[in-house]
Amino acid sequence: MDGAFYLMKPLRFKFNYKYLAILGLGALLLGNCGFRSLLTNYREHRRLSLEKARLELQRAELEKELKEIGKKPAIEQAARRELGLIRPEETEYRFPPPGESGK
Repeated sequence: MDGAFYLMKPLRFKFNYKYLAILGLGALLLGNCGFRSLLTNYREHRRLSLEKARLELQRAELEKELKEIGKKPAIEQAARRELGLIRPEETEYRFPPPGESGK
């Protein structure tokens, strides 16, 4: 039995400094409030950039629609007739409709 005990190799853990360096770097970066703040700000910047691009596209579509509406005189006439809208330099005169006695 004593011979079998000596044949067994002692357990040795191979220690690799590469893993320790990676673990230390990870702890340094994630434990640092500035780095976390940087990541949060980067994500917010990406989100806002996408939102800005979406809003610029929507604005371009609305400007195109506004130009099309400005070219259609029927819409202006409907706005004047139904909503009573006038341009700033115009004066509108309103007369009551003729009644039964006015005929």
